[in-house]
Amino acid sequence: MNDGVLLIVKPPGCSSHDVAQRVRRRLSVPCGHLGTLDPLAAGLLVVAAGRATRLVRYAEGREKEYVAEIWLGVGTDSEDFAGPVTARTSAAHLGRAEIEAAVGSLAGETMQLPPRYSARQVGGERAYHAARRGQALDLPMRPAQLLRWEIESVAAGGILKCRLHLQVSSGYYVRSLARDLGLRLGVPGVLASLVRTASGVFRIESARTLEEEPELLPMDVLIGHLPRVDFGPEEGRRLAWGQRLAGAGERQGACAAYVGGRLIGVLQAKGGVFHPETVLAMED
Repeated sequence: MNDGVLLIVKPPGCSSHDVAQRVRRRLSVPCGHLGTLDPLAAGLLVVAAGRATRLVRYAEGREKEYVAEIWLGVGTDSEDFAGPVTARTSAAHLGRAEIEAAVGSLAGETMQLPPRYSARQVGGERAYHAARRGQALDLPMRPAQLLRWEIESVAAGGILKCRLHLQVSSGYYVRSLARDLGLRLGVPGVLASLVRTASGVFRIESARTLEEEPELLPMDVLIGHLPRVDFGPEEGRRLAWGQRLAGAGERQGACAAYVGGRLIGVLQAKGGVFHPETVLAMED
C-alpha cells in the first residue's frame, strides 16, 4: 500500500489542499498535509498518504522555518499581495538598524493578532469569510513565538524591501509580522513573498516538486520524536485488537509501538498500562 510521507515543494498560486489532492490522485489513497501554506506562499509541504494520515496529529505543533520578503511603505487589506493596496507611505528614512531594532522588539514570546484573511474561527465562522463580506471580526490575540531571526538583506527606498530568515512556533503568522513590523516603524507593511524551508525535522532540501517522481518515506518519520516500545507478536495482536497491556512501568504519555521492527500504532502509557490510541492494521 502507499502508506507514507512525501515532502513536496508547493509552488505559489495553489492551495495546500490542491497539492494534497494531486498526490491523492497519483497514489490512489487518502492524503492530508501538515501546516497549511497560503496560496501565494511556496516551499515545503509535508503530505501524509494512506494510513500515515492517522499519525498527522502527532507531528503537528512543530517549529517552522521560512525565508520571507517584507515590504515596508505599502500595505494591503490581506497583509500580502492577495488583497488590494490600501496604504502607501514612504519608507525612505528607514535603514537596516531600524529594521533590526523593530524585529528584535517582536522576537521571543508574544501575543499575535491573526490576519483578517485567515482560517481562524470566531463564533463558528472563519475570519476570511467575514473579511470577504467587508465585516471585521473581533479576532482574539494568540500566543506565538519568533524563536530565531536573521536579516539577509535590506534594499532601502520609498518601498523598503527586507529579506529575513525566520524560525517560528507552529501557528505563527508571518503576514502578521509584516503588519506589526510596519506598525513599529510607522509605515504600512506587507508580506511580499514567503518560502517555507523547514517543518519540524523535515527540510526543503529533501523535497521534490509535483512534476518529479515522488519519494514515499516510511510512516514513522512522523512520530520519530516519540519514545519507542517493542513488543512480541502476541502482545502486538492484543494491542492491535484494542486491548490494554500492562508493563508500561513509569512511562507516561504517547509511545510508538513496534512488533518485529514494524510500526503497529501509537499507545498512551498511563498508570503502568499501555492504552491503544491509534492502531494500524497488523499483518501476521
